[in-house]
This record gives sequence, structure tokens and C-alpha cells, in this order.
Amino acid sequence: MNALIDEVLSKDIDTKEKYRVSEIKVKSLNVIGKYNESVNAALDFNRELGLPTPQKKPASTFTIIREYIRVKRLLKNKTAEDIANLPELDDERYEMGQRMNEHLAHCIYQIEPTMFPLIIFQVVKTTLEHGLSSSSPSGVAALGLLLCGPLGKPHEGREMARAAELILEKPGMNSSATYTKFATQSFCYHWTSPLQDTIAPLLELYQRGLEIGDTDRACMSLIARMYHIFYAGRSLDSIQKELEASIPVVTQLKQDMSKLQIITLLTAVKKLRDIDAEAGDKIWDPILATAASNRDHFLSSTVNLMKLE
Repeated sequence: MNALIDEVLSKDIDTKEKYRVSEIKVKSLNVIGKYNESVNAALDFNRELGLPTPQKKPASTFTIIREYIRVKRLLKNKTAEDIANLPELDDERYEMGQRMNEHLAHCIYQIEPTMFPLIIFQVVKTTLEHGLSSSSPSGVAALGLLLCGPLGKPHEGREMARAAELILEKPGMNSSATYTKFATQSFCYHWTSPLQDTIAPLLELYQRGLEIGDTDRACMSLIARMYHIFYAGRSLDSIQKELEASIPVVTQLKQDMSKLQIITLLTAVKKLRDIDAEAGDKIWDPILATAASNRDHFLSSTVNLMKLE
């Protein structure tokens, strides 16, 4: 299939058609786990459009802070409502670039985590300078994630999360609704509100994802909910039952990495309950090996965190 796609891209076709084919290539490579090739294809297309495109290499702290300051200047004192009421993007070139950056944001962390902020800053800068597109909600939500976490500004992050959800309410802006709300509920709101408040919305996102066939985001929401009920202090017995009941579900959906996340938490719960307490490392070490081979930084950090419990 990729050979056919490359053959089409080598022909003299118009930009819109090249975008459609390039997007298929980027998404198909991402689905089969070829993140490096997917990232290359998306970056190459944005360069062809003549849009600002980072080099695929580790980003220095200086570069990340510099780009954050540029976004900060554009934001000024804008409220969530101000951002949601920006005009719509009417430039096809930027629209295509935003879509490619949205795809990049979903897989760049697997290849080079330090590039993730740069991609998000680019999406937000384009939104603020040129207008709202269907890629804006997920980008603004991801900025909220960065503000709440590494940038240490949870109240500003919550405002970005609110902005992202307000943009979703506009016509034509909800194509990334599942991912956007997953980001806000999993990574933003719990910094300034009780963790318990995120559990019901995450369950709704899981159910909604299944309804629309977005099994990836559905399972991500399910995993986030499982970890949130764990950290919220629900009884270990009830958590174990939910985890064990969810394994056949993600297995049927062929969500192997989600299954490993569940097994990671289940192993920790059993260890805390003194059930198979000695089996922890025997289960976790192969998962760590899988995470390393797949460059899955999130899974490896989760396993190492559970080892500390």
C-alpha cells in the first residue's frame, strides 16, 4: 500500500490531492506502529507547504521556552471565551498544516518527546494568528496539558481546557472531541478540582468512543478512568474486579497496549493486596521491555511508577 501511495505522491498532482494522499500515508503508518515513518511523512508535507516545521531532533529547553514565550505573547490575557470566539481559519494551506500537526501530536511523543511541545505551540500559534479550525480544540487542550504539568501553571491550563471544550461546541469543530475531552479530563482538571470529578466524564468518553468506532480513544479513556479511581482511593477489591473485567474487552478490541496498561495496574493492586506479591517484577519487566522496543515512554513511566507503590 505504501509503495502505491509513494508512487501517487511522486506524480505532479495538486496540493489538495497530495494532502489527501499524504494524510492517508501518515495515518496508516501510525496505525501499524511505524511512528518514525509517519512523523517523517507529516513533517515533509508541512515543509512542502512552506509552513514553519521543526527539525526531527531533540528540542533544547531553550527552544521550548522560547516558543512558549511566543505563544504566551499571542495569548496575552485572553480568556477561554475570547479564544473560542476567534474567527474561523479560511486559508486552506494552514488548514492542511494544522491537520498534519494534529496527526504529529498523536505520535511524535513516541519518537522524540521533546518535540511534542513544539508541535502543540505551532497549532496554538496558528489558531491565534489565523483562526479556528477542527484541529484547534485538541491543540488548545494539549497546551492546557503542558501548562498544568511541566510548565507548572494549572489555573492557566484549566482555562485552556475550558477554551478547547468551548471551541468544540462550534459547528464543524467536534471531529477531535474524544481526544480533546480525554486530554482535559485526564491531564488538566484534576490539578484544580477533585480527581473524583473526572471519573464519570471519562466513563462517558469511553462509551462515546465505542459508539462512534474510535476504539483507540475509548480505551485510552477507560485506562485513565482506572488509574483515577486507583488514585482517588477506591477500595482495592473493587478496582481489581473492574480491571479484571476490562481485560477481555480490550483484548476483543485488539488494544494490546491498553491491555498492558491494565495489567500494569492490576499487578500493583494485587501486590498491595498481598496477592501474588512476588509476581510483580516477573510481569513488569517484560512490559518494560515491550515499552522500550516500541519507544512507548508513557507505558515505561507507568510501570516504573507502579513499582514504587
